[in-house]
Amino acid sequence: MLFVLGSCTNSSENKLNDERPIAPSRISDTSENQVPTLTFLWETDSLLTTVESVLYDPQSQFIYSANIEGDFMEKDGQGSISKINLDGDIVEARWVTGLDAPTGLSISNGSLYTTDIDRLIKIEVATGEILEVIPIEGATALNDVTITPDETVYTSDTGGNTIFKMEDSSVSSFIQEIETPNGLVYNENTLLISQWTPEILQTYDLQSESLTKIAGSLPQADGIEILGDQGYLVSSWGGRVYFVDHEGTTTKILDTSSEGINAADVSVISDRKMMLVATFSNNTVSAYQIE
Repeated sequence: MLFVLGSCTNSSENKLNDERPIAPSRISDTSENQVPTLTFLWETDSLLTTVESVLYDPQSQFIYSANIEGDFMEKDGQGSISKINLDGDIVEARWVTGLDAPTGLSISNGSLYTTDIDRLIKIEVATGEILEVIPIEGATALNDVTITPDETVYTSDTGGNTIFKMEDSSVSSFIQEIETPNGLVYNENTLLISQWTPEILQTYDLQSESLTKIAGSLPQADGIEILGDQGYLVSSWGGRVYFVDHEGTTTKILDTSSEGINAADVSVISDRKMMLVATFSNNTVSAYQIE
């Protein structure tokens, strides 16, 4: 998420790996065995206005993107969710419409959840129907969302320095006074949290209720993805993706900043060893092979 305090188509124009040279900045700058390397695969057509978030659903086998479209903090009804196939073809550019500024995405039990400024939207994956709109009282700028196996939902409020929790449709403030929380991922009774201003990745233990810093020096820390048992991927909104190992060592593996291409969110398709990046103002989703 850019934080400021700040038609249905089946494209044949897709930029596939065998049709387009790989720009040097789209190749990771390390060859160490323990650090993943990336090869550019494809990029969607630029029909997805202001792509903030991207997520793959293994059940439907589609990729979904959250598109702000209008102003980041305007309740203008212009936001949308798009559906994309695994080859990068846009199946439905405006699959769900009428949102304001959707950001984070998470899927559980056939429902897709997205944050939308000060509310949480629940969507049926099978139909694209909005099932529920849940206001988050006190929210300023909701960002990411993650869901536990028991259906507890957590959302980060970057503008309000808070993480909210929803259980059985009851919403409460869960972690308060946490500086600019952005990316949020549930993992084995912990929450992984990226923080924009402190430029750090932390973990919150849900049992001990304690925060532990994993890594720092992550400018404009945005999306988080778990990379198997190797470590984590953290996107930097300015156009970089970092690999963070379990010792907290960070390595830049992607840099598109010189091309003016953002990296607002990152997602992994594990069985295909594929990384997806939401490029925000470049209006696309990009895919990379993970080696």
